[in-house]
Amino acid sequence: MSNGNIQRMLDYVDSQYPQFTQGIKESIANAPEQFDSIANQYLTWALIARGENAIEKSIDAYVQFTMDVNFAQARYEASGHYENKSFEEVYKNHYSQRSEMDDYLWGVYLTNFLWAHHLEICLFFENRFLSRLSSQPSIIEIAPGHGGWGVWALHKLTDARLEGYDISPSSIDIASSVAKAAGVDARTSYQERDALDLKSLDENIADAVICSFLLEHLEEPTKLFAVVNQVLKPGAVAFITGALTAAQVDHIYEIHHESEMMAMAESQGLRVLETLSTNPKRLFPKAKFVPRSMAMLVQKPRLVK
Repeated sequence: MSNGNIQRMLDYVDSQYPQFTQGIKESIANAPEQFDSIANQYLTWALIARGENAIEKSIDAYVQFTMDVNFAQARYEASGHYENKSFEEVYKNHYSQRSEMDDYLWGVYLTNFLWAHHLEICLFFENRFLSRLSSQPSIIEIAPGHGGWGVWALHKLTDARLEGYDISPSSIDIASSVAKAAGVDARTSYQERDALDLKSLDENIADAVICSFLLEHLEEPTKLFAVVNQVLKPGAVAFITGALTAAQVDHIYEIHHESEMMAMAESQGLRVLETLSTNPKRLFPKAKFVPRSMAMLVQKPRLVK
């Protein structure tokens, strides 16, 4: 790979969306070498999955997504609460709109490295989570979304296998296309299924679980940790992220404190091993709500004989 993909992306942002250049430079400055590695890989997969205009189309989607997030956060600052309270509302207004969801997911895909605080979480994922796994783990990904997290895991762990479950047809299609672009599709299996309806899966089957930014989309997020506990093998570890006081049009559950996420995990019998809480550098003046992204490593306790 070459840095040509990154330069092409930066040139397009500079010419079409110069107001977004500073934020991207902040991400690059945080970890230049790691940024290059992750960005190059993600952009290469996007080009294979979406065609020759993938970088430009994905940047367009990223800009729209970021603007939508900023507007939603401004409305949250004014009202003091998220706009939607139920999955039914969000599904009707957003998830059922296929073209809107496709752009949404490709926009989120780029935030993994273009948002400086999300790049921090990517490095935490690689350095603290993937480094714990065996060379041949069986991974379950709950709500893979754009698929980038699970595909990155398979890219790094060349003998790993992954099963992904997502309620969105757009997610299944895009995650599958990213896996194929990365050449790991033979080691993946994606199914359209409710993340909280995995009770038919056997217990103690996963060496690891990945679940990124699902909690805030659920009416009862504690149930997610029960699912994680069910599928993890004793002693196995899950990587889970969530958004705190961070509004988006499809966020329905407000998490205000990092301790709330930890308490949810602990209430379902999981042990919290490590956490990372990050936030954007630039916030609304006199913001009442600081939007944060939190990553956790949680472990299913080993059986005591």
